[in-house]
Amino acid sequence: MMDPSAPKVLTHCPLCQASYQERGVRLLGESTGMTLYHLHCSACRHSVLAMIVENPHGIRSVGLVTDMEAQDAIRFQDLDPVSADDCVRMHLALDGQSREMCRRLLQR
Repeated sequence: MMDPSAPKVLTHCPLCQASYQERGVRLLGESTGMTLYHLHCSACRHSVLAMIVENPHGIRSVGLVTDMEAQDAIRFQDLDPVSADDCVRMHLALDGQSREMCRRLLQR
């Protein structure tokens, strides 16, 4: 069972309320006042990335439901952020190529 003093986001799944097992909680990284965890619920099999931020005024937590495994999150955390230009380029590529892909799929 998890440490009873841990923030609730680290002890119970926000989706099914089951208690996390210790093997389902993995520390991914720490920096000044911030820790990042990957949480996997063995009951509902969903995962959450949780960021805990501590400051003189208290503790805040942010959770994000994800389909990433812990190793995926580790790999992605050091990549450059996605820029607005990256988004525009992807939109243009999908817009230009999706019509052709749909046409080919409909021919089958």
